[in-house]
Amino acid sequence: MALRKPFDERAATHRVITRQPSGVADDDETGWITVENRVVDAVASLGTAVHLRLEDGAASRLDPDGRLERVRGPDRVLTGSGPEYRATLPGDAGVVRSVLAVDPDDTDVWVDRVFSLEEFVVRTDATWYYRSVPHHAHIRELHADGCDALLQAVTDALESIPRSTVVPVDGLVTWRSNGDRYELSWDVLRRRERDADRDRWSAFELDRLQRVRPVPNREELVLRWAPSAADTWPRRILRYLLDPESVAPPTRIAFPDRDTMRAATDALRKLRERLEYSYVIADSESEQG
Repeated sequence: MALRKPFDERAATHRVITRQPSGVADDDETGWITVENRVVDAVASLGTAVHLRLEDGAASRLDPDGRLERVRGPDRVLTGSGPEYRATLPGDAGVVRSVLAVDPDDTDVWVDRVFSLEEFVVRTDATWYYRSVPHHAHIRELHADGCDALLQAVTDALESIPRSTVVPVDGLVTWRSNGDRYELSWDVLRRRERDADRDRWSAFELDRLQRVRPVPNREELVLRWAPSAADTWPRRILRYLLDPESVAPPTRIAFPDRDTMRAATDALRKLRERLEYSYVIADSESEQG
C-alpha cells in the first residue's frame, strides 16, 4: 500500500495488533474487523476525510445510496489503480461506519469488506492518521508523530478489548549483547548474529515462550521455551548436525545495563497483559540466582 505526495513523506509510527485466537469470527467483539472499526471511529474524530479505494463495481454494494464522493487526478490520496472515493469528516462519519460494517449472516458483505474494499486511509489536510489494507490484517498502521491525542484515542479504544493493542512499528525494545543485536517485537524476539563469518537474523515466537526470570544482579533474563510444533526429532537432529547453534532459542540473554533489562521485562509484561500470552514472569526480587 502506498500514498501519494505529500502523504507518502510520513512513515508509519505504530501498528494496531489483534492476536485473534482460533474460533473467533472476524466480526465478533474481539475479532479484527470489529476491532478495526472501533479504531477507525476513534481516529475519524480527529481526521478531516477518509479515502477508500474500491474494487471496480463494488461501490454499488458498499455504498448503495451513493453518498461517497468519487475523486480523481490530484485529489486522489491512494496510489492504486482502482476507483477512489472520499467521505468528509465529521459529516460523513456515518457513511464510513456503514461501509465498514459487516452483517454476520451475509457472507457477501464480509467478502466486500475484506476484499472489495482494497485499502483506505483516514487523513487530515496535511498528514494521514490511519491506513489499512483489509485483506492484509497486518497492515493497520498509524502515523502518530506529533499527535499524542491520536495515540491516546486509539489506546483508549482498545483498552477494553482483549488481545488487541497498539505497538511501535520499530519494535518495543532493542539492545546489543555479546556482539549480537536483539529486537523485541509484539510477536517475536529477533536476534541478529554478526561476526566475521556470518550475518543472519533468527526469530523466536513469543507463543513458544514459557517463563521469564529477570536476574538483576547479572543484568540478564533467563528464558524457557517450548519446542516448536514443527520441530520434530528428525528435524532437530538434522538441524543440530548442520547448524548446532540454530536448534534452540536463547535461554540466557545479557543486557548492557539494568535499565535496558527492565525495559525489556516491562515490555514483556505489557504484551502478556494486552495480548494474553501464556508465559510467566518470575519475581526478580525473590529469585536472584
